[in-house]
Amino acid sequence: MFGTEIHIATFIYLSFQLFILSFQIIYFLFKPDSKSRLRFFILTLLFFLYNIISGLVPDKNIPIEILYQNIVAWTIGISTATYFLHFIYKEHNIKPVNFLNIRNITYSTIIAFIILFLLPYVTTKNLSLSRNIFLVLPVFISIACLVNIAFFLAKDYLAAKNVHYKFRILCGGLGMMSIVALPLIILILGDNQAVEHSVFSAGYFIISFEYLRHQIYNTRIEQDLLEKLQKENPHKNNYKHDYIVSLYGLSSIEKEIMLFIIKDYNYFEISKEIYLSEDVILKHVSNIFRKTKIRNRAELMLLMSEKKEDEIIIPLVNSNHHEISKEITEEILESLKKFEQKKEFLKKGLSLKELAQKINTNTKYLSKTINDHKNLNFNTYINHLRINYSLEILQANPKLRKYNIKHLAEEVGFNNPEAFSRAFRNVTEKKPSVYIKELLDENE
Repeated sequence: MFGTEIHIATFIYLSFQLFILSFQIIYFLFKPDSKSRLRFFILTLLFFLYNIISGLVPDKNIPIEILYQNIVAWTIGISTATYFLHFIYKEHNIKPVNFLNIRNITYSTIIAFIILFLLPYVTTKNLSLSRNIFLVLPVFISIACLVNIAFFLAKDYLAAKNVHYKFRILCGGLGMMSIVALPLIILILGDNQAVEHSVFSAGYFIISFEYLRHQIYNTRIEQDLLEKLQKENPHKNNYKHDYIVSLYGLSSIEKEIMLFIIKDYNYFEISKEIYLSEDVILKHVSNIFRKTKIRNRAELMLLMSEKKEDEIIIPLVNSNHHEISKEITEEILESLKKFEQKKEFLKKGLSLKELAQKINTNTKYLSKTINDHKNLNFNTYINHLRINYSLEILQANPKLRKYNIKHLAEEVGFNNPEAFSRAFRNVTEKKPSVYIKELLDENE
């Protein structure tokens, strides 16, 4: 087409992707701190590059050796497929089994590309042979990832009651199928640009439609929250939309969880409503508490429903109104340093009030200092200290590895093994039993 190797189908995909890319540049600039928007922008850019470069080459009219043209095209294609998988993992909160995490896949793909594709291709100049040798690994990896993701999404699909999330899960699965199909099609059909680009781009467009639909859904969630706040505060007319939308810098999923809390859903009900496990919900709730400078669900409900203007305005709009002097902050930080060194966080049932009294300050100052300088709320701060200490003693004392989880939880200050396991997974992304098994395996 136009005197190039680009197929008409590829040109159509490029046109749509150029339009989406232009829109995404503007959309991303409106909120450059959004990781989700950045991920989608990068994904769109990679697909655009993939279609234009893989569509143009190999072409004898381009003043670059065919060998280098193919290497560049394959590099872009592999990068796009790998990032596509990363995008699905992140957007659907998928925690793959260890050997299928994105880091391992990236490293193994790079090594295989160099050894199984580049070296044979540079040596033999035979693209077909090099391609067939290399593609065995991507086919295996993509099928393994599909099985892993299908199992994860199937569980979420059955648990989800919300039609929006059911549709989102299906789109994630279809997008993953295009990644699996890509190496299989190349292996079977060879360089068939129309089929290869159509199948892979189909996965992108499905994910794009789902992503944009989800953004609209999140916007409605924010609008519902805005209306809820305005309804609860009918005498307050000077709310600014930016304050509500930013909501202390909460992510879209955190805003949604906050709305469910306002509607008096419990954490189990929220987890069933939005295809996330209860552990993940609790982690997001912890982030909400940290960012909004509150300690528990009750205070969040109070913050959202309190009608007194001065009590609403200060936390929502002017969080710096009650600044603590530098001297007081330094005193509190020094006291916390001693508190950590003496391992006083191991005391069971330690409360914010108790610690504040111990270091001769008030709960407001202590809570704000921990939030500002530790980037955690009080409970999460204590849990992190306890979990990090448990990691230290497990590594230093092999005998402790033989303790059951209940005994280990009590050893580091937790009231029950469930709370310990949940906190352990939040910090390490592993269950205590898995971590201990890995330690035992390393020392065998």
